[in-house]
Amino acid sequence: MPIQRFASQLARTGALEEYMSLLYMSHNQQNLEKVMCRDLISVNWRGELFDCDFNQMLNLKIKGEHNHLLDLINRKKELKGQDISVGKHCYGCTAGSGSSCGGDLQSNK
Repeated sequence: MPIQRFASQLARTGALEEYMSLLYMSHNQQNLEKVMCRDLISVNWRGELFDCDFNQMLNLKIKGEHNHLLDLINRKKELKGQDISVGKHCYGCTAGSGSSCGGDLQSNK
């Protein structure tokens, strides 16, 4: 995933733009139904909510008024139907066969 240290390394070596282009060109629309942010949330040690682990690493919190674990517990609210925070790094989850351990950028050809 092109975030944090890996993104910095790619930038230092001049490969970030090429890597991002590969992810973008390898986007597989079918993977949108399988991305983790549709079915789970990530919670940090402070109880802040994120759409996925990668967004947590980038401090991209869940959108809306319910962005803390206590919001969900105390108000018994659901996040279903709420917009998902996205960025360029999200192409890493939709490229090829997706972001699982078996993901493959070449499989969509």
